[in-house]
Amino acid sequence: MTAERLVLLVLLDRVDWFILERPVLVWPCQTYWVDYGTEELCVDRRDGRITRTPRWVCR
Repeated sequence: MTAERLVLLVLLDRVDWFILERPVLVWPCQTYWVDYGTEELCVDRRDGRITRTPRWVCR
């Protein structure tokens, strides 16, 4: 998914049923997806970096 250009930023705390360990800021035109193999949210920051945030685990 790609954040809309007209939105200042997106603060994600979940993507569908995938609940994040902590909220993640996604700026306009950045792309994000869930890597189900590692159970992380990935964000392409468009500067050569891809940040990864683990999902929340109920313990």
